[in-house]
Amino acid sequence: MQTIYVRDDETQFAGVCEACLTAEETLYAPKGEVNVAGTLGRYADVAFRTCRRGHRLIVRRVRVMEAA
Repeated sequence: MQTIYVRDDETQFAGVCEACLTAEETLYAPKGEVNVAGTLGRYADVAFRTCRRGHRLIVRRVRVMEAA
């Protein structure tokens, strides 16, 4: 299952489903377009999304460690 990573200071994400890239292009699901987008609440660490073709993706927040 594909994972989209979101930085800890971001709430919006967008990406291309990797499964769609290997699938045949159709009228309703052309290749090369952003087909997964949404928001992840600031205090949520994980979410699940589905692309237009029905492929499931995980959206996961990553905590960025700042240099001291």
